[in-house]
Amino acid sequence: MDITNKNWILNVVTFLKEIEKKNYSWTLSGYDTAKLSAVALFCKCSKIFENYHKFNTDNMSKIIKSYKNNNTFYIDNINDRNNIIAETRQAISGLINIGETDNNINLNLFYPDLNKLYFMNNYNWNNPWDAGAQLSHYLFFLQLNSESNQNKINDILEKLNKYNKLDGWYYDRPSDHVLINGIMKVFTGLDIINYDYNLIKPILINICDYMLKINPSSGGCNLYDFVYVLKKGIKIEYKIDEIKNKLIMIGNIILQYQHHDGGFSYNKNSTTVMMYGKRITPGNKQGGIHGTTLMCMALCMIDNSCKLGLNLNVPIS
Repeated sequence: MDITNKNWILNVVTFLKEIEKKNYSWTLSGYDTAKLSAVALFCKCSKIFENYHKFNTDNMSKIIKSYKNNNTFYIDNINDRNNIIAETRQAISGLINIGETDNNINLNLFYPDLNKLYFMNNYNWNNPWDAGAQLSHYLFFLQLNSESNQNKINDILEKLNKYNKLDGWYYDRPSDHVLINGIMKVFTGLDIINYDYNLIKPILINICDYMLKINPSSGGCNLYDFVYVLKKGIKIEYKIDEIKNKLIMIGNIILQYQHHDGGFSYNKNSTTVMMYGKRITPGNKQGGIHGTTLMCMALCMIDNSCKLGLNLNVPIS
């Protein structure tokens, strides 16, 4: 199927309607664990396809808010710091995508010393996928109260300069896959604070030149990361036609991950098995909430970047 053919959209909306009827199970055949993550991801799908169907945002909001812990984070049967931070960010972004928000986050719980942030060190930046994710979460929480946190935002951006390279952010250069994923994580943080990408135009040009020479690896994160990073070239008006052509090519590859039930899987032949340390599906060949969210976020970014006229909305991530 071609990305410009809207039949894939109608099929995924049908899938999402059925998932909603099942109270946000991970697949149409069930699996009801990790409910907070499932609903938060569904909120993003609701935003993407709101011009095609109006989903029950009141119910989504009610479920997400039921997981708010006394310490102001959202917790669904997990105790790992990074998982709590990631799931809380996902929960709040879910709320934002359905027209709500929550800026009552106790930053002191996990960020007690702003001069000794646990992820801002050389060891962590050897793995920019993880360090970039932690940076992005931190910027997300700061932006919720941006007026009072602007000095902290400026400070962390200054600290990030230590890891600026001509092709991304890291301490020792990682593999290509990890490098691109790390760039994507940094970009999600910069996007949250409405960063001016012209300030890092030389880095972006090098990144785009490199990515135009290679193709993404298979799998949901690899495809999503590649789209998220490459589309930034259009933002700085660099090699626009080449980038658009490559994005559309990737979009058509992504459509190969859609199943007869209308949903997408993370891998071509299997759904996501684990989420924040919890088993969410047996990994069957079928559509799932996680794969559907990742793939449709990538597809709507391609739609908006290439002006395909599919009328999809890019959600907050």
